[in-house]
Amino acid sequence: MKRIEDIKLKIDKDEVLRYQGYNERKAIKPKEIILQIIEEEIERACNLYKPQGIYDSFKIKSVSLSEKRVNLENHFSFSFNDSAIDFLKGADYLVFGVVTIGDILENKISEYFNQKEYPRGLALDTVGTVAVRYLSQHIISIVCRESKEKNLQTTKQFTPGTTEWDISEQKYIFEIIPAYKIGVELTDSFMMTPKKSLSWAIGVGKNILKSSKNDISCKNCLAENCQFRKK
Repeated sequence: MKRIEDIKLKIDKDEVLRYQGYNERKAIKPKEIILQIIEEEIERACNLYKPQGIYDSFKIKSVSLSEKRVNLENHFSFSFNDSAIDFLKGADYLVFGVVTIGDILENKISEYFNQKEYPRGLALDTVGTVAVRYLSQHIISIVCRESKEKNLQTTKQFTPGTTEWDISEQKYIFEIIPAYKIGVELTDSFMMTPKKSLSWAIGVGKNILKSSKNDISCKNCLAENCQFRKK
């Protein structure tokens, strides 16, 4: 089990705008006041989140294509859909990870909405979403690099709550990963607290199916102090 802390994230304004529905293809452009608020909240967020991540690797005992399950040697079993199982059938290990930026930013978002400062609340909420996604990519890039150093390949990431992996499977991640060590807990409805948290799994092995959809890249990672970041 490895725990990563003290990660510096540089949030891209254009990415925040994209999550708010603005992009080059749309005719509607953000107003100057919106751009100003986003820039201010990006700067403010630097003092509001505490990026942390934790991950661990587990040996795969078997992959059942008929049952669409991955069985680990520690007796845990995970169910995926057909396409995910197809990717994972060549994996020797499953790496599970949980990341979070903490709850301070969440509290500030709530404060904004309680004060009816909706544009700032929306902006900061979007900044938090971008931050936790880049944090997740940062940790995955480390896993990817560690695997490559062992001449192993990696699959794309799989996230609970998608069509590939049911949200209820998240409870098993929390049984084998001590996410509480980074302050993340799971509710009865399988949602994480703090809200700006993500969990995932990726397959690692010598015979991973290679395709454009099964490629991990750290080119979008904005972690400034990441030793694996591409210059």
